[in-house]
Amino acid sequence: MLLPLPLAGLGATLSLLPTFAIAATCDRQCLENVMSTYLTALTSHSSSTLPVTSNVKYVENAQILPLRQGGEWAISGAVSGKYRHDFSDPSSGQVATITTITENGVGAIYLVRLKVEPDGKISEIETAITRDPTGAARYEKMGAPEPIWLEPVPMSQRIPRSKLISQTDKYYLGMERNDPKGNYSFFDKNCTRIEDGLQTTNVQTGDPYGHSNDTLFASLTCEQQFQSGFLGFVTKIREKQFTLVDEERQAIYVVSTLDHNGTVRSLPDGNGSSPIPPYFDVPRTLQAVEAFRLKGEKLLRIEMTLTELPYGMRSAFPLDPTESLSGPGTKFMVPSPCNRTCLEATTEKVLQAMLAHDVSTLPLSPQVQYSENGQFLALGNGLWLTLSQFASPSNSSEYAAFFADLESGTGAYWGRTQEHSIAGVLALRVKVSAGKIVEIEAVDVRAENNGARFGTKMLMRPPLPVEWDGLADLGNLSSVVGQSSGGNGIPPTLVTAYFDGLETHNSASVPFSTTCTRLDNFAQANFTCGAQMSGLGVAPNGLPISTTTVRDRRILVEDSEKGVVLAVAMVDNPAVAKGTAVLSETEKLPGTYMVSQMISVQNEKIEKVEGWWSICLLGIRPLGEKRRMMNKASLIDTSKYITNCLSYCSGAYYF
Repeated sequence: MLLPLPLAGLGATLSLLPTFAIAATCDRQCLENVMSTYLTALTSHSSSTLPVTSNVKYVENAQILPLRQGGEWAISGAVSGKYRHDFSDPSSGQVATITTITENGVGAIYLVRLKVEPDGKISEIETAITRDPTGAARYEKMGAPEPIWLEPVPMSQRIPRSKLISQTDKYYLGMERNDPKGNYSFFDKNCTRIEDGLQTTNVQTGDPYGHSNDTLFASLTCEQQFQSGFLGFVTKIREKQFTLVDEERQAIYVVSTLDHNGTVRSLPDGNGSSPIPPYFDVPRTLQAVEAFRLKGEKLLRIEMTLTELPYGMRSAFPLDPTESLSGPGTKFMVPSPCNRTCLEATTEKVLQAMLAHDVSTLPLSPQVQYSENGQFLALGNGLWLTLSQFASPSNSSEYAAFFADLESGTGAYWGRTQEHSIAGVLALRVKVSAGKIVEIEAVDVRAENNGARFGTKMLMRPPLPVEWDGLADLGNLSSVVGQSSGGNGIPPTLVTAYFDGLETHNSASVPFSTTCTRLDNFAQANFTCGAQMSGLGVAPNGLPISTTTVRDRRILVEDSEKGVVLAVAMVDNPAVAKGTAVLSETEKLPGTYMVSQMISVQNEKIEKVEGWWSICLLGIRPLGEKRRMMNKASLIDTSKYITNCLSYCSGAYYF
């Protein structure tokens, strides 16, 4: 007998079921025609020809973007026409497809869901682009979906929409932390699953599965795989969208968010218990798009793709209740006002608390907020679970330094960290007010490598112009923090001019000294700071020359005494060639770079820049509109630079 669905889970599932009109105005053929119109518009780069509502919501890889500014609308090549797997739900006016495209000639798996209103206009466009050329090629080789996906199921053999959803949800309930003792008889004995066009069940190739070394897992049935407990590295599954149900074909198209918090240290696998793959040594979030074909109440076929998101990112179509991220506060206090010694000591206490995985010893305000790489997280999540080492500023030989801004009550740390096997460089901002910590913000650039089983790189990301594998000794920061600002402080326009130059690829207005040097992901080019900013070199400033907007610019801390500014910004690469230029391999795929910059200033001139870069999905906005509106009084009204708030704005400067 199947285990009953927990009442809480069932209630949450059923509460997500949308209410649909009984009469459908657009049948399967109509919906599939709308999809064909959409794909034609996409590949002809003509979004203006689409019949859309005035408030159409366009989502590209979980990012809400203006329709005509989505990356795909400028670079997508022709849809192959070979593999196209449609799902239609006339009762909800929705249609989705799994197909392939090219981006500047590079193959990708393309999934899109459309919501069509009764007047025939599209009100929602949700896309997922898995940049896996090998997977796209596999789909092209398949040519078409397995026939069983496309066969209408006789009415007498169908189960209703609500049952299709609740049975499919058992898959997600079983995957989360994957209890090997669970009842997984909801899988049909002939169930198979494909991931990026690759069959990953019932195959006898002996190839390792995914990032692991397990050579047996892919030979198991769907049920046996869940019974192994191997998938326990998935620590949370949230925001499950069962929005498109193809009742005629007994299929369902689901978008979900999978969190891997980095705390699972070993996996039971077919070769015996093994260490967790290094890829999962740090917290990660993946967006999964999966289609299921049911036979009766059992899962018969599963088709899956994955895209990596910043850890903790919320869905563009949020379904789960908003989680309160503030803690209860603590009884501890620091002096008020908090001087330089106090701010640096408090920042070190935060690092020690992260290392101990314990927030309870800190002087926390009940309203304290924590953000990590642009996402608000519960205090104690993310780095608080995985940090295993940080370089100490008290050791002059280590790559680490503390900074302080007495005027804003902000302390900061810049230094090398370790999370299990993965090195990182952390920019940490801690704001203190009235004797309590009110804000903690972490921007952590983690080393990535091409090691065994796909290494530790962000899933399916394009290559970076300058890669950092974390193996080199970073030395120390004495050349940056061992000097003062020269007594003149830091000009208020300096960082604005710097980021303007980065955006325009022009150093004419940037106050670089003639001896300025820069490192990007710990690599130094053979050009001056000014020459690089003006576009000289293979990867000037560590970035592709095709980058455009530099946005969401902020100063984390401005330490006038030490003459150092820590700043962060988002740099867009739409992967569109300028003029007659030919895109390099590192420029062909769109993305947004989150850049941390340590800028050393002497006598009002920039003497040294150390930049660390990580790539995100194109158009990513740090945090959400709600946070921006909560803090709008702290923002300068310049839409060119400010689009969203990365953290509580009272502790960081915007320009």
